[in-house]
Amino acid sequence: MFDPSDFLDLAREIGTNNEARIRTAVGRAYYASFLAIRNAMAIEEKTPEVHRKVLSMLYTKNAVIANKLHYLRRQRNIADYDTKLVMKTEDADIAVKLAWEITQWIG
Repeated sequence: MFDPSDFLDLAREIGTNNEARIRTAVGRAYYASFLAIRNAMAIEEKTPEVHRKVLSMLYTKNAVIANKLHYLRRQRNIADYDTKLVMKTEDADIAVKLAWEITQWIG
């Protein structure tokens, strides 16, 4: 069974040096958090809508953590789709920090 925290470890390792690595780190930080939350909530759904469902359920449990995950999702979308915006090492650092905080909340 895959441990989503491995994505967070990878994000920490690659989040520097060039923009492709930074963008990949942001994405992996989001997925480390998203998958950990989805698994903790025992959500089995695997459709694109599951991202909204996880956020919606998380807002009912902890709005602060949900806001962090929501921010990470927006950053992941920027990293994956917005090629005109320049992403910096700080973006990866923030993503890794937030992902760590989210996964710590889960326990």
